[in-house]
Amino acid sequence: MRCSRQGGGHVHYVFCCCSCCCLLLLVMVTHTLGLSRDAAFVGYSERYLGRQSSSLENHGLPLQQKEHLVFETKYGEITVELQKDYAPQTVRYVKSLASRGLFDGCGIYRAEPPGETNDDGHPGTRKGYALLQGGLFSCGRQENKELPLEPKLNNSKGAVSLITGTSEFFFSLEDHPEWNGSFSVWGKVVGARSWRVLERLVALPTRQEIHPSGTTLRILLRPVVFKARIGTNVQPTLIRD
Repeated sequence: MRCSRQGGGHVHYVFCCCSCCCLLLLVMVTHTLGLSRDAAFVGYSERYLGRQSSSLENHGLPLQQKEHLVFETKYGEITVELQKDYAPQTVRYVKSLASRGLFDGCGIYRAEPPGETNDDGHPGTRKGYALLQGGLFSCGRQENKELPLEPKLNNSKGAVSLITGTSEFFFSLEDHPEWNGSFSVWGKVVGARSWRVLERLVALPTRQEIHPSGTTLRILLRPVVFKARIGTNVQPTLIRD
C-alpha cells in the first residue's frame, strides 16, 4: 500500500497508517489460523494426511501410538490394530507368537463366506458363518493356551478374535452379536486394502468337512500361508498381483 500526504494532510496519513496496521494484523492472523480444514483436524480425521507427528498440533498432548500386527500373504497384507486396552493378556500372547516367529509359515485355512450358502447333503440354504480362520494348526504348532476370557469388545465386522483355549483366531466378516461374550477380541482390521485381501481369500476354493460338533466347515483347498510382523502406526501397502 502506498500512502500520500496530498489531499488529506495529517488525517489521510493517519488513515493510511491504520490501514497498513490492519492489513499487517490480518496477514498475521491468516498465517496463524489459515490451516486447511484437513490439516486442522490432524489427530482427529481417519484419513491419512501424509505426515505423522508425536503430538497433537496446537494442543501439546502426545499422540497415542497404535500397535499393529501385519499378516503378509501372497495376496497382499492384512493390517490388524491391536486392542491392548481391552484384551491385554490376549494381545500379549498374540504378540509373543509373532515375535517368536511361530506364525511364520502357518496359514489361514478356513473360509466361510457371508450370505446364503448350501451344505452338501442338506436341502435348502443357511446363512454363511462369514469368517476366515487361521493360526498354528495349519503348520502343526497349535498350542493349548489357557488365557482369561477378555470379551469387552463385540464380534463386529472387522473384529479379530482368539478361539478360547487355543492359538487359533478368526476374522469376522460380518457383525456376529450371537458370539459376543464368548471370545476375546484382540484386534480389528484396518484399511480398505486389508479388506480387499480378505475378500479375495474368502472367495478361494474350499471343500466341506464335518466337525465333530456336526457343523459343516469350509476348508481352503490350499491354506494361505502368511508371515506376521509387529509395527507401530503401520500404513498398509498396495496389493501386488
